[in-house]
Amino acid sequence: MWVNGKLVPGDYVGQGKIVDLTATEHRLLTCLVRNAGRIVSHRELLEVMRSSNPGSSMGNLRQCIWGLRKKIEIDPALPRVIITQYGEGYCFTGEEEARWFPEGEWL
Repeated sequence: MWVNGKLVPGDYVGQGKIVDLTATEHRLLTCLVRNAGRIVSHRELLEVMRSSNPGSSMGNLRQCIWGLRKKIEIDPALPRVIITQYGEGYCFTGEEEARWFPEGEWL
């Protein structure tokens, strides 16, 4: 849903479709998009998750990233949008997918 020119939690437009995101998925994706092209560490992403889920763990983070991939990737098993940097964190590619987030509308 668009409110005052911004996409609010629950809706995400990607690949020409709208998918429902949980509040946590929305926060994680927002963090990754804001840092497009840069590796966002596991620690940073866990801090984002813990803002609403204090007991979040690495396992929870992996599950949430997998959930995001299932919703936004063409093939979640071969991700192109959210890339794993083993031992470091995740990276939003920031390439063609960045067009899904018109500046000022998503963040």
